[in-house]
Parts: sequence; structure tokens; C-alpha cells
Amino acid sequence: MPRYFDVRSTVLIVVGYGILAEEEDRPIAYELKEIINQRGEGTSSRSAVVVTDMWMLNQEMADLFPAIAIGGPGANALSAEIYEDLPVAVNREQRLFVQMNQESGKRVLVWGMDHAATREAMQVFVGDGLLDRFLELVWHRA
Repeated sequence: MPRYFDVRSTVLIVVGYGILAEEEDRPIAYELKEIINQRGEGTSSRSAVVVTDMWMLNQEMADLFPAIAIGGPGANALSAEIYEDLPVAVNREQRLFVQMNQESGKRVLVWGMDHAATREAMQVFVGDGLLDRFLELVWHRA
């Protein structure tokens, strides 16, 4: 049976396609995917899929999906495209960042100045309730 991806509620977790992003950011993305899938309580349309920034930038329908970019603008092309437009929700000592519009929007950027800071940014995103806020916004609209 083919898998169905709902453009309104399936969350894309976007990593860079370069070797460092694949090695360092992809494992973080899969951890986040598991957390989102648990929040979706088994509903196939309320789930997450990990993709690369090149897939995101080259697919016509990609803009319709809600997305979380993992990794900074130097490592992820989607991050480079959105970071100037997203408000900073978390900034810890100019080392780790979570950027999102907490009132609306369907894009989030989670990144740090190095691998450890990016991992910590993801933990803050989840632990401080920002992931839940994002999912409320996205899944409420769907």
C-alpha cells in the first residue's frame, strides 16, 4: 500500500545534502521525526518525513508542506532561504537558535554554530514547547 503525504499536515524535516550535514544533521532530523510521529499518535497524515534541501528546492509542491530546517544557512539551502525572514524565538549566547513565527507560519529553523549547538537547539525546540506550538499551528489548519 502506498504511503500518503498530506501537504497540509505531513511535516518535512529538511537537512543539507552535503557530507557534514548528512553526517551530523540527519541523525538529529531522524530523532525529531520520531518525536513528531509520536505526537501524531499513529495518524499517517500527522507524521514527518526527512528530506534534503535539494529535494525541497526542486519540488514544485514542496512549498505547500510545513517544514523544519535543521542546520544553519551555511549547511542547508532552505535555511539560507528562510533565516532572514523568520523571527528568532530562542537565542542562547549567539550559539544556538530556533527561529519561527509562533502565531502563524509553517516554517521553522533549528540550528547552532556547531554540531553540538544544533543538537542542543533541537532539544530546546522540543523541551521548551516550541515543537508542540508548531504542530498546533500546522495540524489545526489541516
